[in-house]
Amino acid sequence: MAYKDLREFIAALERNGELKRIPFEVDPVLEITEFADRAVKRGGPALLFEKPTGSDVPVLINAYASLRKMEIALEVDSVEEIAARIVEFLEMRMPEGLIGKLKMLPKLAEMGGFFPRSFPKARARKWCAPPACRSLSSRS
Repeated sequence: MAYKDLREFIAALERNGELKRIPFEVDPVLEITEFADRAVKRGGPALLFEKPTGSDVPVLINAYASLRKMEIALEVDSVEEIAARIVEFLEMRMPEGLIGKLKMLPKLAEMGGFFPRSFPKARARKWCAPPACRSLSSRS
């Protein structure tokens, strides 16, 4: 089952020892990238910067930067499981007879969930950057 939201995924990373919280203020322009670069080169955990300078929004980085973190994200024991499922769909053949078609229904139902959905009456239709984000993008 997919994660309900990013908080749930962050909790899963933390439970598996794949998250390091950074509780102090860090400059998002150069410092966060330096921390992230060093962490990924050492095979380290995902980083959650709780107080980026100039913003109230925490920053999660390197959340998918290793096979183990990808397995947590995809909720599998091995990424090979996902590869095998993809191969199954790519090698799918037209079923013969009524029984073959009935056996294929679960796969077709699963495929129905692959495509994007649109929500014409979604709560948030328009995105606009908060003032704090605009001030970050104006730095050079």
